Amino acid sequence: MTSVSKESVRRSADELGIDLLGFTSALPLENARRRMEECLTRGLIPPGSDWKPEGIAAFCDPRRVLPSAASVICAAQCYLSEVEPDDLSKPGEPHGLIARYTRRNHYRDLHARLAGLEKIIGELAGRRVASKSFCCGPLAEKPLARNAGLGWYGKHGIIVTPAFGSWVVLAEIVTELEFEPDPELRDGCGDCSLCLRACPTGALIAPALLDRAKCIQHLTNSPAPVPLKFRELWGRRLYGCTACQEACPKNRAVKPLNRRLSCGSVGPSLPLIPLLSMTEAEYRIKYADNQVSAGWIRFESIQRNACLALGNSGDPAAIGPLSEVMSSNPSLLVRSHAAWALGRIGGKAGVLALERALACESKAQVRAELESARKTAGHC
Repeated sequence: MTSVSKESVRRSADELGIDLLGFTSALPLENARRRMEECLTRGLIPPGSDWKPEGIAAFCDPRRVLPSAASVICAAQCYLSEVEPDDLSKPGEPHGLIARYTRRNHYRDLHARLAGLEKIIGELAGRRVASKSFCCGPLAEKPLARNAGLGWYGKHGIIVTPAFGSWVVLAEIVTELEFEPDPELRDGCGDCSLCLRACPTGALIAPALLDRAKCIQHLTNSPAPVPLKFRELWGRRLYGCTACQEACPKNRAVKPLNRRLSCGSVGPSLPLIPLLSMTEAEYRIKYADNQVSAGWIRFESIQRNACLALGNSGDPAAIGPLSEVMSSNPSLLVRSHAAWALGRIGGKAGVLALERALACESKAQVRAELESARKTAGHC
């Protein structure tokens, strides 16, 4: 074991404002690896996902990121706050909903605190300590957090902590220092299955077993077309979905914190129509400090999502901007979903916009969406 005590690390974490801290081994996560491989085999992870068969072993082995790793220090930070960021949408304008965890840049905030803890650990050790810190990084964060005693797997597949429910973001320090692992927590969900029933698309096919091809949370950043059967269920979401978390009794019992972050905030919704005419560069600049511009969030997916949300808003004011998408947006994905949105809004103006787009559109994928949307709009 190291000369640095767990208690001294915990005290330092408290002083840095880190909510939860736990310790676990840096040994490979064999159970997690087998479960991920099973999900791939069963087709529960759709094509185009970031999960690849050749990458799972590395994802589940902390020593791939630090060969000398002996322990992993896991952290969790609550993002449920009674201090909501200002809503950037104006009353009466079409807006898209932002999931709770994306309303502030909680990942950047926690990573900064963890980097501070990493530095302090080196000072406590009195020498240079080999370590790497990650937040939303190249490791299986949920299995590590569970092993470190931060919480248990909820039936929605998210880590549930005793103090903050599943309203937490996770991060970790992989270190060459060896700490005694903390005990794992027992399951605290019991017979409750409210989260399973709350999923709008039935993506939770069994306790802690998710079909990503059906999950709106995952679909919001997928590079693929959203299946037709899910588009109306999508509602006015722009990014993320927390339906399963909102249903959880453990989460409903959590008292929101009185916490403000220095990192950028976007509030519970964004205006949709301006997103349709933005370039990616403009989007990244406008929301540079915000979670919604994180590197893993695809701008093309954001514009696609905006089209779906506008369609479900039913607002005729969106017909003009959606028509502009049909004539000028280079993305087949975005044009296809703009076509659906025009059909969903319908009315004479919607049908006319679809017919004009059909007269100019040359791509078969988009034309098929336009034809389908015209039939839908004709019945509105």
